[in-house]
Amino acid sequence: MPNHATRSLFLSCALIALLTVPVAARAEEPTPAPPPPALVNRLPAFHDVAKANAAQLAALPAQGEALALFKTAIGPQLGLQDAAMTIGAKGLTPTMSRELLITDLTRAANELVRALAAWQLAQVTKDLNSTTTADQRQAVQRQVEAQMTWLTEGTSLESALKQVLALSSESPTEEQIARLGGAAADLQAWASETAHREWFRIYNWKDQVRQQRGLTRLCGTWQWSIHNHQNHREEKTSVIFAPPGTVSSNSPAEITVLGDSVYLRWETRAGVQEDSLIFSAEGQRLEGTFVNTAGGWGSITGKRTATCFNEGGGKPTVSPRRQHH
Repeated sequence: MPNHATRSLFLSCALIALLTVPVAARAEEPTPAPPPPALVNRLPAFHDVAKANAAQLAALPAQGEALALFKTAIGPQLGLQDAAMTIGAKGLTPTMSRELLITDLTRAANELVRALAAWQLAQVTKDLNSTTTADQRQAVQRQVEAQMTWLTEGTSLESALKQVLALSSESPTEEQIARLGGAAADLQAWASETAHREWFRIYNWKDQVRQQRGLTRLCGTWQWSIHNHQNHREEKTSVIFAPPGTVSSNSPAEITVLGDSVYLRWETRAGVQEDSLIFSAEGQRLEGTFVNTAGGWGSITGKRTATCFNEGGGKPTVSPRRQHH
């Protein structure tokens, strides 16, 4: 049995350990809860982009190309880098250009830059007041004269631009300042609507290209074998997918194709059915499952039996009306 000195030393060490080690029984501090999910606001600050590129926008179209400004500055600043690089790509074949919707993409980019030019002009028009110098007024007049044809082509801006041109010829009165504010508001309203519309078109461009590719790949006649595990029923049916851009009352309410994955949503009087499928055999087969609101669920195996068009006449075949399985 240890002697008294040894026992005292042991008790001292134990006491020191208890005083230096945190109490194990102490409750752990609560971990902060993660922030709740929220919708992301992807809209850029068009006002700031117009202001940052004011000099280049004011010089268009005489001293620069709108498309070049989009590729080098506007596109990247608005989060449209992929579109800017695609428009500037060299060596695209005609087929690739059509598949990438280059014509529509280029038109949208030009229109977006034109909207920002009108936005910038609206900003400088708002700044015209009784203290504005003659040089500042003349700069606005020169810009309006240079951009009049460009900004009024296919738009309703002619009246507002002519008003700015007339009222900026001399130091404005309070009444003229109010009228200038109205003209600027008209310019900005058109610019805002156009910029948002064209930005959304360009922002969604990649998804549209993917969808077009998917619909083209899916187009044709398919022989489907369907097994419903709810009633153990086996059924064969022909499903026809029309070419992209063709509207059919018997087409799925929603089609999403991402790579080899295919999602179909059918909406009928009987309810809703969703098919989740995968391309295989170099796109000649579709395999997957279905589920519907009637409780049915099971497997689908599809085999392509015809291409997108009939051999005679080149018109797409009409698909039979879809029923729940």
